Amino acid sequence: MQRSVKAYQVGSTPALRTMKNNLGNYTHQVKDPERFIRFDLTEGDCWFKDQVADWFKEINIDDIIHYPDERIIKTKKLLARWLHMKEENIAIGSGSDELIEMIPNIFIKPKNKVLTVSPSFFRFIESSLRAGGEVATTRLDGGSGFEWSNKTIKRLIKKAKDKRVKLIWLASPNNPTGIDIPKHLLSEIIRLGKIVILDKVLNGFTKELREASQLIWNNPNLIVLSSFSKTFGLPGLRFGFAIGSADMIKKIESQRLPFNVAGPTLFIVEKLLLSLLGNKIKINDGLKFIEEREFLKREIDQLENIRLASSSITNFILLKSKERINLFSELLKKRILVTNLNKTVGIKNKNFVRLTIRDRKQNRILLEALKEIDNHFH
Repeated sequence: MQRSVKAYQVGSTPALRTMKNNLGNYTHQVKDPERFIRFDLTEGDCWFKDQVADWFKEINIDDIIHYPDERIIKTKKLLARWLHMKEENIAIGSGSDELIEMIPNIFIKPKNKVLTVSPSFFRFIESSLRAGGEVATTRLDGGSGFEWSNKTIKRLIKKAKDKRVKLIWLASPNNPTGIDIPKHLLSEIIRLGKIVILDKVLNGFTKELREASQLIWNNPNLIVLSSFSKTFGLPGLRFGFAIGSADMIKKIESQRLPFNVAGPTLFIVEKLLLSLLGNKIKINDGLKFIEEREFLKREIDQLENIRLASSSITNFILLKSKERINLFSELLKKRILVTNLNKTVGIKNKNFVRLTIRDRKQNRILLEALKEIDNHFH
């Protein structure tokens, strides 16, 4: 079983010379993932699947045989209405991934310094290195559950004040810890005047996203990223967006490829936005994962050799096992696939794994496997 695991694992930050071969592989840690119960992807639960299936039946052939010029304009107008923003403050990407790739190429020069925390979403580092930037990180303290201690905050602010730092990446909630950035810290970082990218992909619900977006009015150095991949459980659409000052968005739009989002995707996004605006899709119905997350937490708290590593507020949780247990490998033996974080910057070789919340049936299977592993090493 161990031989099926590829050398490149989710969350690792490969050397620049090897990145090309790794692109596109970060969702596949084994050669045959379909043979496993998958807890490794941070896909949200789409609680309105039936509506999405109906929308696909309505897709017009014109959205496939023609370029999506007018469709992009219409989608942006609806997105602006939903966000309570202006169209000039929004750029659309093929998932937030495309925007993460574009941003350092636009806003930094080779040898400029880029700052983020560790652990965090590895694509921040990867895209910055590819743009020729030099990356500095502030390590979050695993001993305190990766919470924002005063010591960590002071270290981050000190590094952010470095004149060589031109761009700062922050995710709130963070990936893989699932913890929000304190509002006072975010405000202090933004006030430094550096370009700040706030990734809200893991909490893109209406209220939270609108609140974050409002920060751009008084902070032209801020760009907020989000998508419908995690919160709404639609990663296959590949639809993301950036929110920022008109000047920032103009720079992104000038570098964006034409027709970067397919017509059928734009059609489905329009249907979703109209349903959200018409209150036909209820956000509260998408919060059922919270009950499952708390159920998992209560059960895992009873284990002796495996523990919760952070207080995640997202649809995934972070686990750490004792040194003698390779939790990723032990779960593989039981046909359960989680995310191996042993190559993740900030928590390398520390036996952390990330797992996504599923339904009660699958969560019980996971718990049974965790209990068996825990008892075996007792």
